[in-house]
Amino acid sequence: MGDELVRKLGRREFRPSARAGEGRMQIDYSGHVKNLLDLRSVVAVHAVERFDVPRPRALLGHQYLTRLLAAVGWVIRLHPSGTFRTMRVSAAGQGSRTMRRLRSEIAAALDLDDGTDAAHLSLSVRPSTSGAGWDALIRLTPMALSARAWRVCNRASALNATVAHSMVALAGHRAGARLVNLCCGSGTLMIERATARPSAEIVGIDIDPEALSCAERNLDAAHARNRTHLVLGDARRAPLPTASFDAAVADLPFGMASNPNGDLGSLYEETLREAARLVSPRGAFAVVTTRRRLLEDALARNAERWARRAEFPLRVSFRRGYITPSVYLLHRV
Repeated sequence: MGDELVRKLGRREFRPSARAGEGRMQIDYSGHVKNLLDLRSVVAVHAVERFDVPRPRALLGHQYLTRLLAAVGWVIRLHPSGTFRTMRVSAAGQGSRTMRRLRSEIAAALDLDDGTDAAHLSLSVRPSTSGAGWDALIRLTPMALSARAWRVCNRASALNATVAHSMVALAGHRAGARLVNLCCGSGTLMIERATARPSAEIVGIDIDPEALSCAERNLDAAHARNRTHLVLGDARRAPLPTASFDAAVADLPFGMASNPNGDLGSLYEETLREAARLVSPRGAFAVVTTRRRLLEDALARNAERWARRAEFPLRVSFRRGYITPSVYLLHRV
């Protein structure tokens, strides 16, 4: 994330400010706000409005409520008229009388529908990270940035696009590199690589014809068909030449799902072995899975093929909750 901020915002335009908590970064930013709306390595961007009040109830006072409405109105005006129709307020004790009234005041003032799960306007109220008082966090976009517009075909276990963007960056996305996406599913990793920088070739392989059909639709929507190829086949025995890729990526089957079936241990080990055949010496393999123990065991049995360089634990929203996968960065021995 830090690399993308420097590249897209400019080193002089922002600086880290208060500690924002695990998985978050809070910055002071002086550049054009619309530059924040195209970030790919973050799930969402919020404007932070700090209120020096002892309790959220004070936000209902005329002075503070007027200020909060002005901040929300500024976010709404960043987008075409009619973009924001629904709203959601998240806070500890959000069922309290204070929070119910705060929601109704904002909804009435801005003509928004309150209480929708998939809300366009997302507002969070929480204790300030910079000392006493409370922060109001207003998401700058009607959807999270991880909800890509190209996802016209969505599968229940599809990989979070922000995670996918980070994975292809870890695997290396230098211009002209060749990438294979094992177990490609609906094509998220392929598209994030194709839209990052020009590549020589991106190949996705999956054993499920429906998954490949879904990936094809998403690739078309993302205008990412140039130099991308889809292959129907088993990732453990890919019909592809040896050492024909610079890097590999994979969201291993059932990696983001909650009810796996079958012998995953064998599947993981055979996929690692096949990836080692496909990737050239000193190439990289970025893998995401919720089944850390299975992958660790498979890596132990493939120590002569892969060296683990890093592990990145994550907390990802999934089916109205959270899962905790890890991304592993492996290098070809």
